[in-house]
Amino acid sequence: MFAVVLSLIGISIILAILIAAVLSITTTNLAYRRMELNIIKKVNAEAIDQGSYPKFENLVEGLCVAHGFMSPNLFVIPDSAPNMMMVGKNSSMGNLLVTTGLLEKVNRVQLEGLITHELTRTRNRLVLLDCTMAVLVARPFSFLPEFVKWIATKIFASWAVAETDLQAVSLTRYPTALASALSSLNIDGREPMANPKFCRHLWINPPGDALIKSGFSTSDRVAALSEL
Repeated sequence: MFAVVLSLIGISIILAILIAAVLSITTTNLAYRRMELNIIKKVNAEAIDQGSYPKFENLVEGLCVAHGFMSPNLFVIPDSAPNMMMVGKNSSMGNLLVTTGLLEKVNRVQLEGLITHELTRTRNRLVLLDCTMAVLVARPFSFLPEFVKWIATKIFASWAVAETDLQAVSLTRYPTALASALSSLNIDGREPMANPKFCRHLWINPPGDALIKSGFSTSDRVAALSEL
């Protein structure tokens, strides 16, 4: 596209291609470097002031200490729809975003299961892959949903989210808590107001119209956990 435009205004095709390549690489690099901030901004998340949500903050800190996770940056989304996501491009530390609706809806042991799932995803580099796909593939190619889904099938293992559930409950030793939390979110069914299509797959309970599918629906995950 850049090459065609530049050639039309009198620049040689070879030079136009070189300029287009540099612009493309620069744009992609900038998008990757800013992907955390872009997603956090798009879902209207606000950084939590220390002590604002003491129970949530203490629970995250306790889980990180107990299981050797790096403490994530904490954000809250003022929205009654119960959901949570982890955002980041670092395999050791991420940004944990939670809606006020989730904090009000689930109990402590359920919240523990959900948080442990997200921390485990960060350690397994799934958060890095999910965010990279959101910013570099799903967002620029949102007008080609089938292409995005095809790319996702080549990158993500269909069982990855279920395996993360299993790893999380192996740490908490309470699969019922995660199962009941996911079931509660799924039954509620509400979606956050700020819910861009390119990053909907990042939610722990993703909506059905997410561009990128995990391979396991939330109800499938609940059923699998209930068998443990």
